[in-house]
Amino acid sequence: MKVLNFGSLNIDYVYDVDHFVQPGETISSNNLEIFNGGKGFNQSIALSRAGITVFHAGMIGDDGEELLLALKDEGVDVTNVRACEAKTGHAVIQ
Repeated sequence: MKVLNFGSLNIDYVYDVDHFVQPGETISSNNLEIFNGGKGFNQSIALSRAGITVFHAGMIGDDGEELLLALKDEGVDVTNVRACEAKTGHAVIQ
């Protein structure tokens, strides 16, 4: 079986905070960790690990090279991933 996964490729910024930030509030975080993510990214890796041949299609920005490397390391074909001059999508996680 072969799968073409057209999905999101994001950079996840995970902040360790004492509580969820409330509207109008500014707080400091205890720590920041950065991970590869996006639903499409996660699905492609899961499919590849299950033995499926996966082709990923999507967009990254000029800061998304680590996403490509991670997909390639997992055996995902990334020839249909395109780069643009904007920044890669990201998620802020508390």
